[in-house]
Parts: sequence; C-alpha cells; structure tokens
Amino acid sequence: MSEFNAINRGVYIADNLNFLRSLNDECIDLVCIDPPFAKNETFTGDKLKPPLTAEEKGTELRLMKRWGIVDAESAVEADIVWPFVPRGGGYRDIWSWENDVHEEWLQSLDRDWKGIAKLIDATRYVHSDSIAAYLCYMAIRVIEIHRILKPTGSLFLHCDHTANGYLRQLLDGVFGSRNFRNEVVWHYGKMSNTDKNFPRNHDTIFRYTKTESFTFNLIKGGESEYRARYQRYLTGNKVLYKSVKQSSDQLVLRRIAKVRKQLGRALVDTDVLFDFDVEFKVQSDVIYIPILKGNAAERTGYPTQKPVGLAECIITASTNPDDIVLDCFAGCAYAAIAAERLNRQWVACDLNPRAWTVFKRQFNKPSLTMLRCSEGTLGQQVMDTAPVVTVHGPTELPERTSTPRENQPAIFTLPEPRFKVPASIIPEKEMLERLLSLSGYRAWCCGFANRMPDGTIRRITHNFHLDHLDPQSKEGTSHQITNRAPLCPHHNMQKNNRRVHLSEYRREIETQGELLVNSMSDLIDLNLARNKAEEILIEAHRTKYPLI
Repeated sequence: MSEFNAINRGVYIADNLNFLRSLNDECIDLVCIDPPFAKNETFTGDKLKPPLTAEEKGTELRLMKRWGIVDAESAVEADIVWPFVPRGGGYRDIWSWENDVHEEWLQSLDRDWKGIAKLIDATRYVHSDSIAAYLCYMAIRVIEIHRILKPTGSLFLHCDHTANGYLRQLLDGVFGSRNFRNEVVWHYGKMSNTDKNFPRNHDTIFRYTKTESFTFNLIKGGESEYRARYQRYLTGNKVLYKSVKQSSDQLVLRRIAKVRKQLGRALVDTDVLFDFDVEFKVQSDVIYIPILKGNAAERTGYPTQKPVGLAECIITASTNPDDIVLDCFAGCAYAAIAAERLNRQWVACDLNPRAWTVFKRQFNKPSLTMLRCSEGTLGQQVMDTAPVVTVHGPTELPERTSTPRENQPAIFTLPEPRFKVPASIIPEKEMLERLLSLSGYRAWCCGFANRMPDGTIRRITHNFHLDHLDPQSKEGTSHQITNRAPLCPHHNMQKNNRRVHLSEYRREIETQGELLVNSMSDLIDLNLARNKAEEILIEAHRTKYPLI
C-alpha cells in the first residue's frame, strides 16, 4: 500500500480520470460513487434551492480565474465544465461513440484489458453505440479505481436498470466475479402513473471488493423486514412488554428472557420498553430509505441527489473510523457528509465548479454537519476551531509518489475460447467405418464378416453394431471412439445389459465354441485397437476442434 497523497476534506474540481490517475496505488479504503446512469437525458443544475446568488457566482469566477479558466473554451481545455451557460451546473447523460470515446482509452483497453475491450465491442452490437460509449467511459475509470483501492478496500457503484447489466459484466472483468459481494437494492418508493409496467421503485448498488480479505461490518437494526410480522407488538421501534407477555412468538420470548436475565429479576409492566429491532435484525441487501422530499434539510435542488442516510449505511458497513472514503462523482456531497459524520477521512472530485458551491451550502447546515470552507463561504456560522474543507482545481491535483505502472496488465488473462464438445466428436456411422477398417471389417467379438459368394470379405458396415469395450457401469464412461467396438448382431444382443468387458466376453465366446476364426489370436488385439482409436480421436480434435 502507498501513502494517501490527496488532502483529507479536499474537494477537487477536475475530470475524475485525471484525478484518479494522480492518486497513489492502494491508498483508498472505500470508493462510493453515484455516476451517470446513461439515461440519455441532460440533468440541469439551474434549480438549486435557494437559487444561486451573485456572491456565489463571483466566488466561482474567482476560483476558476485562479486556475487559469476565464471562459467556456478555457474550461474545455482544462477538462472541466463551464457552469455559466443556460441551465448550467448539471451534467449531460447522453453518450455517443464519436464524441465521448477517446482513442487513447481504446488503445489502452485493447493492449491491457482485452476482455473489457471485447465486452465494449459486443455491446455496440447487442445494444447500441451509446451504451458502448458509456461503458468505455466507465471502464477506464473503474480500472483506475481498482488500482487505488487498498487490498481490504471496496467499491460501491450506484446504477439503475438502464445499463446495470453491462456495468455488472464490466465490474466482473476488472475486479473478478469472485470479488462480487452484493447486489444491494435501494428501495425508495415513489408515486407512479404508469399503466404498462410495474412502477420502478428501486436502484441497484453493486458491491465489489478488491480481494477476499476485506472490511465489512454488519449493521444492526436496519429497516425492519420483521415489522409487518410484529406490528401488533410494536410501539415505534420498541416492544411494549405488557403487550407481549402472553406472546407465543419464540423470538419475542427469547428477548424477554434475555432482558429478565440482564435485570436479574422478572419483568414487570413498569419495564415498558426494550429495543427489539436492534436485537433481532441486521441490515439486509434491501435498504429502504425514502427519496428526499422537496423540503428536506439536505435537499440541494439537483434531481439526482441521493440521501445521506444511504451513504452512511454503505460507509458504516465497509470502513472503520479514520478510513479514507473517495467519491469521484461528488456533485451533491452526500458521501462526503456521511463520511464526516462517521469520523472517516474523505476526498471528493467533480467535473463542475458548481459542486463547490453545493459543498459549501451543505457544510453550513447544522442538521447535516458543520465545517468551515475555504474561499469565502458567505454567511457561514461555524466556530473558528471547526475543520476546514479545501477546494482544488484541475491544475492542483495530488502529486503521485508511487511509481506509475507502465502497460499495467489486466489481473485476469483472457482465456482461449473453448467450445462444448458433443458426447462423441465422431459420428457413429463414421466411427463404425473407422473401427471396422482396423480389423479388416471383422467383428471384434467373434470374427464375423459380411462375405461375397466366393468368400471375399465385403467392406461394408451392414450387420454390425457398436458397443462399449468397457461397460459404462465400470471404467467405460466414455462414448468416444476409444471405448467403442463393432460387434455382430448376435453377440451384441447376448451381451446387452451385461456388465462385462469385451475382453472377458471374448473368452466366453471362445469357451462356447462360437468363434468364426481359427483362434483368439486371429481377432484384433484390443490394446492395439485402443491405441489406433486414440490416434483417430486426436486427429478428429485437431481438424474439427482445433482450439481444444
């Protein structure tokens, strides 16, 4: 692991790919991101609540001037968004192969992550150029996220139904499917007027870890799956003893017994409340947190804002105090606020300078968390001793001290393609022909042959049946040519359903005087036949299935 080389409580206004590439290897404990969803929409940032003030606009302009950005053109050159356009401050969630895919990304993926490159190429065909372009944008960033995570670190990636199937494959390709831990469902519930679909009331959060040794803390007392079951017993989140003392429910009875033991005496009606949810529940992979109402204290006005409680659940589960949390799609500050409240270090990055205005507002709300912000946060009521949040521009990225990895290979080598082989790659008709040619068109059991009137053996497969050299109930599990033998109809019928090797059956035929040759030595040698059959099988593999 390398030293964390960014600034704790630092907000970086930059293209997050540039920012991620500036971080040292394995220095972050948790990456919690809510990236674009490929919704084919533009989300505006002109509905901040309250509206943007002239003083806040002036602060943004001064900041960008400090970074050498004075207009939209210079903002593009610095790889950030110029917020002073009609309906500015949001982000464009519309993707195209021509405008959003960089040749450098494709070359890097094709060189070092061939599986991901093939996935993106296939996505162009099975879905669209748009989703493929989005996937390419995400891929090059997810690879960097994997690099900067500590071995014990985790990624939580928020998405919805639009592209989550493709993102799951991308994450499998970078982190490895064995490091997939959860598909967390954020269930929020909202009004819907759809009459052709089930209302969409959830998002997906993919949880991956870098290795099999990771940080995870069970969360006690999550949203109750039990609440409906026990609603007749509940007062808020507590169980009223006098309402349940006659209960036959084993969970409730065990809880009562535990409280009685703790108190050292029998419970009485005056011991009215004890905590039921915390005792019996842990948070499941379905998290119910309502979407933010318009009058919520943490509301910023951004339409895609997520509740701080959701980030608190993620951070509590996957980090310990003083661990480092990164959000590199940080426009609404929800992960940063949660990390601050939970006593974690954090760093944030966003493409839009307006994010700094949002951060300052959020850290000036007593109901969230109070921090002092650099660059003149107007009207902020924070003590001088409060920690300071700092802002940094695209020219002020961290200095990477770990040695960059040149041509870093994918951690998973793309395997050679293999194909399912049928029970026998040689059809039975061909198999019979080849095996008979080995024995001079004589049955391997008794020496039977199809003959002309003059006694000449006919080179035909008529009147021969294929059977197994070794019975399937013993060693003969294969249906390949190496375990098959041509028999005459009579002896094949006699052998049918008998668990006997052909070598043993031939001795029985000899004993019964049914050989049609002078002696056993005139029959094909079975060991020699197996070796010849093996050569035939290898040749069939080489010509029909060259990759096997």
